[in-house]
Amino acid sequence: MAADAIDLIVPTIEGREESLERCLASFPNVNPIIVRGKPTCGQAWIEGIQRSKADYLILCADDIEARMPAYEVCVETIDAGYLPCPVIYRPNGTIESAGGDMGAPGCLLTDIQPDWTPVNFVPLPFVSRVQIDRIGMIPSHYMTDVWASHRGRQLGYETVLRTSFELIHHHHMTGRKSTEHEDRRIFDEAMRDV
Repeated sequence: MAADAIDLIVPTIEGREESLERCLASFPNVNPIIVRGKPTCGQAWIEGIQRSKADYLILCADDIEARMPAYEVCVETIDAGYLPCPVIYRPNGTIESAGGDMGAPGCLLTDIQPDWTPVNFVPLPFVSRVQIDRIGMIPSHYMTDVWASHRGRQLGYETVLRTSFELIHHHHMTGRKSTEHEDRRIFDEAMRDV
């Protein structure tokens, strides 16, 4: 796959330079689009999507490290009409999530199901240009991942677990703040408008 086929969109803010460097180093053979200083992840992803020219986009965060990026598996999943969901590990090697479920504790599933198992939402969207142009993005900080899967499902793109797509979430806390109520309002309004 050509290096310019995938854009890696990474929001970042001052004080997270080490996390950003680790993130970028872990995703080889992609075109990084770094979006600096936006108040929310969603706003940064919207700008990155607008700047992107690639057929496929990884909507990332600067405290994510690819353990196994599995680009071919993700593209296979997308080309089959789905959204690929990674298995996300903590730095100590334990599982943080194998997909999301708004009804699960912490909204994350921690048992790895068989490959191609449908899950409620993807914690980190890997999408095609066609998919994201149809799905769109909301400007919240959190709930952006939930939006991608819920809106995607409405459009016929089920989210499925791809067990060979593995990431590590480092939970860099610099600049993090609670925006839960505002993010939920933005999500609910967006869902009402579609």
